Amino acid sequence: MRDCRRLHTQKELILSEKNFRVAVIGAGGTGAYYGGALARAGADVTMIARGHHLEAIKSKGLKLNSALLGDFMVKCRATDDMSSVDRVDLVIFAVKSWGTDAAIEAMKSGGMVGDGTLIISTQNGIDSEPVLSAGFGAEHVLGCTATVSAMITDPGVVTQAGGPGSIVLGEMTGGSSKRVSELVQRCVDAGLAAESNDNVELALWMKFTFICALSGMTALTRKPIGEIFAQPSTTEMYRQVLSEVAAVARGKGVKITEEMVEQTLKTTQAREPFIIGSMGHDLIAGNPIEIGLLNARVVEMGKELGVPTPANFAIEAALRLHESGSTD
Repeated sequence: MRDCRRLHTQKELILSEKNFRVAVIGAGGTGAYYGGALARAGADVTMIARGHHLEAIKSKGLKLNSALLGDFMVKCRATDDMSSVDRVDLVIFAVKSWGTDAAIEAMKSGGMVGDGTLIISTQNGIDSEPVLSAGFGAEHVLGCTATVSAMITDPGVVTQAGGPGSIVLGEMTGGSSKRVSELVQRCVDAGLAAESNDNVELALWMKFTFICALSGMTALTRKPIGEIFAQPSTTEMYRQVLSEVAAVARGKGVKITEEMVEQTLKTTQAREPFIIGSMGHDLIAGNPIEIGLLNARVVEMGKELGVPTPANFAIEAALRLHESGSTD
């Protein structure tokens, strides 16, 4: 009962501080895109990064080259030591899946998450919100889907060339709240395509369905979506991946219809033909890939539910050997 009361209080909280404080955990392409937009709009943003990218942000600032927001430079704090970051109003959790546990422990080492702090995840997959809720309390975590194609192109430089750059926010318990409305407005004021959703669980599963097909198929083929959709066989496999994830969602009680699957396919076919999913980019670069978080997770849930997932299994089987990346 105590947790429910606290959640109700948090849902009514309005993020009204003038000096809005944000920490971006994993300031790569996605995190830097959303965090950079908020920084340009006046938020006090701290970028958590590493290596040459961190040093470049610290010395010169973050340069964002964006098809949607334009090109701009922002000066913001940057560090690889999360224990040095004081309480913030918003955490944008944007680390790759293999860094999740370590990032959560590092967040706990300081005072970053305090009373009223909201946490949103831009990660791929369907498990981020439960994991973050277990780590910090469900009252801190909002459901979030972020859809953008952005990547680090040089140290301190992030390029956003495609994707809608959208962000959808909502209470994991459903319904509306003042804190979601205000956070959406902050994002809109920063030039982001933000909206709220009273059924954010459905939105999360719709993104999961989309990203399993996009990342899975572009990684499997090492080709962008334009070339995939130019061939009937790969287009049909793309559709099958979508349908299998939707069937798993229905097994979990989330009502994704085949009509919604077809609309997702049509929407993706209308996007920039050069788009490759994040797992495809990581595979081509020799980086670790998130196969365990995406298509392999679909297979795992499908086995639990008795839902066949042969297309997702084919992607998992082909890509598991690349999960840890290449040391060549």
